[in-house]
Amino acid sequence: MSLTDLPVDELLAQVRDILSARAPYLLALGMLGASVWVWWMIRRAALIRQALADRVQVEAVPAATFDPSEGEVGRWARQLGRAHYAAAGVPARGSAVRLRYTATDGKMRCFIEGPAAAAAVLKMPGFAEVEVRTQHRRADIRPVRFTSSGGRP
Repeated sequence: MSLTDLPVDELLAQVRDILSARAPYLLALGMLGASVWVWWMIRRAALIRQALADRVQVEAVPAATFDPSEGEVGRWARQLGRAHYAAAGVPARGSAVRLRYTATDGKMRCFIEGPAAAAAVLKMPGFAEVEVRTQHRRADIRPVRFTSSGGRP
């Protein structure tokens, strides 16, 4: 007897009987899957919060003759991209590297900020004529807050 020989009503009745017999197991499996997903999302959020709370900052100070080539800039960008891999176990949101440029008294300063787990990658000099200084003050690191269209954070 093949599937096409069965009447549709009989086939639907068999499917209904199979599903009704296994419904409690399917429900339990679905609830288990949902609870694992919720646990994973809570754990991920905690890892992100922890990584964002524990960040380091270094300052890149170029020499007066600093003039990088396009290849050097690309190599430095790839080096900063490795910070995500150095901060193993931290989700991408928490392992992001931020470049912050400021101007004080007409002097431009470049700060590189990233996760503490990737501090060694951030402290590596990317250019021959750039000195990398470690910032020991963590009070300078402030979270970035974006305002909504209404002007409130």
